[in-house]
Amino acid sequence: MRPIVLLIGYLLLLSRPAWPQSAPDRRPALVTVSGGLNAYAGFYAADGIAARNQASPFGLSGAVTVALPGGISLPFSAVLGNQGSSFRQPFNQFGVSPTYKWATVHAGYRNVSFSPFTLAGHTFLGGGVELNPGKFRLGAVYGRFNKAISSNLADPDIIPAYQRTGYAVKVGYGKPGNYVDLILLRAKDDSASIAAQPQSLTQTVVPAENLVVGLTTRLLILKHLTVELDGAVSAYTRDVRATLVSTEGSNPVTRFFGRLFTPRLSTQLTQATQAAVGYRGGNAGIKLQYKRIDPNFQTMGAYYFQSDIESYAIVPNLTLLDGKLRLSGSYGIQFDNLAGNKNARTGRKIGSLVVSYNPATAFGVDVQLSNYGISQQAGVRPLIDTLRLAQNNLSATVNGRYTLQKDDVVQVFTLTTTYQKLSDLNANTASQTENTNTNLNLGYFYQQTTTGWGINGMLSYTQTQLPIAVGDTNQTVRFFGPTLGATQAFFDKKLTTSATASYLVNQQAGLTGKVLTVTANAGYQVAKRQTISLSANYLNANTGIQSQTFNELRANLGYGISF
Repeated sequence: MRPIVLLIGYLLLLSRPAWPQSAPDRRPALVTVSGGLNAYAGFYAADGIAARNQASPFGLSGAVTVALPGGISLPFSAVLGNQGSSFRQPFNQFGVSPTYKWATVHAGYRNVSFSPFTLAGHTFLGGGVELNPGKFRLGAVYGRFNKAISSNLADPDIIPAYQRTGYAVKVGYGKPGNYVDLILLRAKDDSASIAAQPQSLTQTVVPAENLVVGLTTRLLILKHLTVELDGAVSAYTRDVRATLVSTEGSNPVTRFFGRLFTPRLSTQLTQATQAAVGYRGGNAGIKLQYKRIDPNFQTMGAYYFQSDIESYAIVPNLTLLDGKLRLSGSYGIQFDNLAGNKNARTGRKIGSLVVSYNPATAFGVDVQLSNYGISQQAGVRPLIDTLRLAQNNLSATVNGRYTLQKDDVVQVFTLTTTYQKLSDLNANTASQTENTNTNLNLGYFYQQTTTGWGINGMLSYTQTQLPIAVGDTNQTVRFFGPTLGATQAFFDKKLTTSATASYLVNQQAGLTGKVLTVTANAGYQVAKRQTISLSANYLNANTGIQSQTFNELRANLGYGISF
C-alpha cells in the first residue's frame, strides 16, 4: 500500500498550481485530485436478539479520484475501523478510451459493442480503435476475452477455463440513426493455456472456437419510415480437438471463410435475426418487430442471451388533445422449440397498454396494464395434463397526482394502486400456484422552499393471497400502516434536520405483528467543505410471538471534509 500512498502524494503535488510570479498561471492543471475523508463513531444496543453490530463502532473512510488528461480517472478508496478494513484501487481492471474528434482509442480492460449478435459488450483485455471520419464507420479490437483458470483436486469447485483470444472488425457507412455496418468476430481458446484436467474432476471444459459474421443497419426512408435489422451467422466449434470436415466442392463463400475458421465435427452453424419496420407521423406511430434466434446460437463476443425463440410484435402509439393524452402499447407472441426436438412447445402472449393523461400542470394520471400468458403444446411427446403449463399474469397500476403551488409553498397529493393476479388455467395445479396481490399508497407532501420546512405522510396497504392452503381457503397476508416525516433547516440552511417514523402492522396465519421504526438525522456545515452529521435509528419489532420481540438502537456521529 505504501507505494500507492506515495503515488497519491506525488500526484497531489503535481495538481497544485505553481507559485505566481509576474502574473497568475491560469493554465489548467495537468492532474486534478478530488475526494473526501470521513470519520465516524457510533453506539449500538439490542434487546431480545443477539447483537448484529459492534457496541461502539468507529472508523475512518476516504476516497480520492485522480483525473489525468485524456479523460483518465483513477478512483482510490479505503476504510479503516473496528468493523473491518479494506482498500480499493482501480488497477485490477484498468482501461481507458480517449476520444479526439472522430477517433477513439481503447486500451486495457474495455467492453465494446458493435452489434447485438457479434461483439456485444464482452469485457476484454487488449486494445482497439473506432474511427468515424465523415460517414465512414470503422472499428477494430483485439485482446484476451477469457483468462486461463486451472482446476485441481485440492479445490474441485473451481470451474476451469482456457485462455480465449479474439478480435472483431467493423466496416460501415452512414451516420448515427442511418447507417449500415458489417462485422466479423473471431475468437479461439488456447488448448495449451491450462494443464490437463484430472479425470476425477466434475468441472471440465473443452477448448472452443467461434467465427461470427454479422450485419446491423438503421435506415431512415422517406422521412417517416424507419427500418432496423440485426443479423448474424455463427460457426461455433465446441471442441477444437474434434475431427476435421472437408470443404472440397463447397461454395466460394464457405471456402473464403474457411481461411479464418476450421470446420470440425463439433461445429454448429446457427443464425440470429431481429428486424423492425416503423412509421412515425405527426401524432401517431406504429412499429412491427420480428425476432428469431436459432437453438444454441452463441457468440464469444457476448455473455448470454436467450436462444431458441421466435417472436412477432406490434407496437403502436398515439398522441391526442394537443399532447395532453398519450397512448402506447404492444402485443406480441413468442414460442420456442424451433427445431422440433423438445418434449413440449411453449408459447407466450404478451400485451401492454400505457395511458398518460395530463390535462393541466397541476393534475395528471398514468395507467399501465400488462397481460402475460404462457401455454404449452405437445412436442415430440404428448403432454400430461397434470404437468401442462398454462398460466396468465395480469398487472394493472394507476398513478394519480395533484399539485398545489403558491409562492414559496408546494403541496403534492399522490395516489398509487397496483393489482397483480396470477391465474393458472390448469385445474390440476391452480391450487398450488394462483396468487393475488393488491397494493395501495396514499401520500401527501408539503414543502416551504424558502424556510426549508416540510412535512410528508404516507398511508400504505398491501394484501397478498397465497396458494398455501389453510383449511379450505388460501392464506391472506396483510401489511398496512402510516409513515410520517418532517424536515427543517436552520441558520440560513447551514443546519438541516429530518425525522421519519413508520408503524407497520403485519397480519398472517392468525398472528398480528407490529414494527415501529423511528429515524432522525441532522447535518451542520461547519465550513465550505466540512460537515458534521448526527443520526439515530430505533427499531421495535413484535411478530406476535412473545419470544420474537426485540428492540434495536443505533446512533452515529460523523465528520466529513471534501477537497
